[in-house]
Amino acid sequence: MSTDRQKSFTATLGTHGTPLHFLDSLYGEKALVTDSLGSGGSFAGRPQQRDHSHFVGLRSGAEVEARSRLQLYFRYTGIDYQLYIRTLGPYFGKCLSISETGLLGAFPCKGSTTFNLVGKGRNILTLDDISEDNPEVYLQVRSSWLLHKYRIHNSKYTYIADKGETPLLFSLMIDKRNAPYLDSPNEI
Repeated sequence: MSTDRQKSFTATLGTHGTPLHFLDSLYGEKALVTDSLGSGGSFAGRPQQRDHSHFVGLRSGAEVEARSRLQLYFRYTGIDYQLYIRTLGPYFGKCLSISETGLLGAFPCKGSTTFNLVGKGRNILTLDDISEDNPEVYLQVRSSWLLHKYRIHNSKYTYIADKGETPLLFSLMIDKRNAPYLDSPNEI
């Protein structure tokens, strides 16, 4: 029986052909979305801008390069994985989690969402089940849906969400197996 560390690993996360990253990295600027506050079709105030830079998304037609893949630490929790961001930049050290609106993004690790790795046969996987270094997997929010592409009204961006739509197949490039926490390099 392997330990939690032995089931933990670092890897880049991407998709085939379409770059996946934080929206500000994909577009090279803050990802601002204008949302008018109104109800029942009547104008109720000035349009509000929300910063969606920290959400993960896809950008068709963008060049695929090294920055187009997220570097993550997949920490096994004994049940599933907590995904720590290891891509250098403003989100380093945070975790991928699901927002209150169901979108995948960078958030503080305390209380963050955990995920299952799901194989093409829809079976839950750990690193023990993955022999290759470039597997294709689905990511499932624990006790919820598989992640998928998602569009929001009034936004030009394509997000990754947990809302029960057609699952998105992710590609992993495993860099290091049996990976410890950054602050516990001698962990067994």
